[in-house]
Amino acid sequence: MLKIVQIYVDGFDSNFSYLIYDAISYDAAIVDPCGDVELIAEECRKLPGMKPNFILLTHGHSDHVSGLDSVKKFFSASVAAHPNSLIKHDISLLHKQKLKLGNSFIECLHAPGHTKDSIIYHLCDDSAIFTGDTLFIDCCGYCEAESMFKTMKEVIYPLADSNIVYSGHDYGRVPFAALGEEKIKNPYLSAKTLKEFKEELKDL
Repeated sequence: MLKIVQIYVDGFDSNFSYLIYDAISYDAAIVDPCGDVELIAEECRKLPGMKPNFILLTHGHSDHVSGLDSVKKFFSASVAAHPNSLIKHDISLLHKQKLKLGNSFIECLHAPGHTKDSIIYHLCDDSAIFTGDTLFIDCCGYCEAESMFKTMKEVIYPLADSNIVYSGHDYGRVPFAALGEEKIKNPYLSAKTLKEFKEELKDL
């Protein structure tokens, strides 16, 4: 079973980083190392038997990778990103590729719209998704409309309602929420047509 630590690292604009680890093996991954890196280090120190496996990038914008070099000094792990990423990485992730962490799997979903290299990380037990700047609580990231609408409809919406949405910024009414709730309350996710989606984008 994978455990999740949401870390408010502040950074450029109320950023979140995440520590994911297997409760038995302590195999671990960090999502989007940024902001106050010492806060990430503090959480890692709480797990003395932790085994760094991956550093997962949702996309290559500087506010999400600003702490990468610093984090690698205490969390020596392979950096994983989309092949289009301009950030130097060790693992190029294909759509629906799965990474094993402990006895669990993380599915990597290509989610273009905010950027061409955007990835959503989906825990395969349908407990969580890490959405970066693609999906926020009740909102979405600045985007190219056609690509983002396709991502909303074909990548995110089909996922199980039980997934908890963990985004890259603390922009919402709450720091995380169930995807089933977001399908109802998030106008960008619930938009039925591209025209409706574009109308909603005017409010971003």
